[in-house]
Amino acid sequence: MRNLFKSAILSAALLGVAGAATADIKNEYLLDDKATIAENVMKVANFSTLIAAVQAAGLGDELMGAGPYTLFAPTDEAFAALPAGTVEDLLKPENMDRLVSLLKAHIVPGIYTSDDFSKAFLSEKPISAANVDMQVMDGMIDLNTDILTHILVEQKGDGLYVTAKRGTNDIAHIIEADIMNSNGVIHVIDHVITPDM
Repeated sequence: MRNLFKSAILSAALLGVAGAATADIKNEYLLDDKATIAENVMKVANFSTLIAAVQAAGLGDELMGAGPYTLFAPTDEAFAALPAGTVEDLLKPENMDRLVSLLKAHIVPGIYTSDDFSKAFLSEKPISAANVDMQVMDGMIDLNTDILTHILVEQKGDGLYVTAKRGTNDIAHIIEADIMNSNGVIHVIDHVITPDM
């Protein structure tokens, strides 16, 4: 079974087109706000690498669970833009912890919508979003994941960007926001968030 997932990831990564990702979500008409994050991600053609990676890391049940979660979902193009050999290296059995850490950096407990982010940037006081407090510090919102990574959200012009590292160019643009699910929200991003692993 693991070889099947490994082949799926490698195929998707090799077939993905490096370069600027678009906000075109293939099969978007199939999305259902009553379905879980995992169920909806499996319906979108742009997420084949993400699906295979989540399954290989054994995180599918987590995204089927009650949540709530916010998933920053990299497209196939985002995975294809990683340095050559990165995906293959992450799939080695000895690197499974790194794969899980990488994927968990994209999953944040709680529901954070783009409207919540906008309100936080406008407010000088901490605000709550789905029972999670947010405060802007140094121009960024710091979201705690369930690992030792803090996902930072930054507003530039009309766009929202996420990163795992302060003061870096390693950032992902949210290209499609607020895909609602029964157990949380998905934001589609054009870059894989790479925490220090």
